[in-house]
Amino acid sequence: METIDILCVVDTNFLMKQVNEGKLSAGTLNSPTSLGSWNDSDSYIFMICDGQYASTKNGTSELAVNASVGNTIRWTITDPSTGLQDNQTQSYCSILYNFSSGTGYGGIITQPEMSSVPAALYYNSESEVTQPTLSAYMCSAWASSVLNIGNVQYNWSFQIVDSATGATVGYFTWDPFINIS
Repeated sequence: METIDILCVVDTNFLMKQVNEGKLSAGTLNSPTSLGSWNDSDSYIFMICDGQYASTKNGTSELAVNASVGNTIRWTITDPSTGLQDNQTQSYCSILYNFSSGTGYGGIITQPEMSSVPAALYYNSESEVTQPTLSAYMCSAWASSVLNIGNVQYNWSFQIVDSATGATVGYFTWDPFINIS
């Protein structure tokens, strides 16, 4: 069966700006700050998957996915500035750490399990921009098997890590849903 990759992109710079201005709490590991749902979390979270699987809401914090029984759904998370370090931009990394079920979870998908998987990224060579250069790294991915058709509402929690220091600077959660049809 097929694997449906869902990339969760967090606007960490805006999120941390909200924390620094006192508009949001940084949360804790056991009590992450809720980013809400629907339009509220759309300010911070953007979930995308291959267009062939997206039913609706591709690019928002709520994603409807067309999946079949036996498919695997795999979540990863990133943000636009992950790992980029310069004197003008603060860089953060995002790490998913907790999946909890809301409504409709039981019997539709399995509890996601985290694994570290090898990933490869090609980037422009400094000497010749059209010559790809390989960078290999490990990526955390959470995978779940589709057991049945239905709607799943769930919560993902994630932490934000300062790329320069490795210090965790916040814990957050949002409650997306997936329509499996």
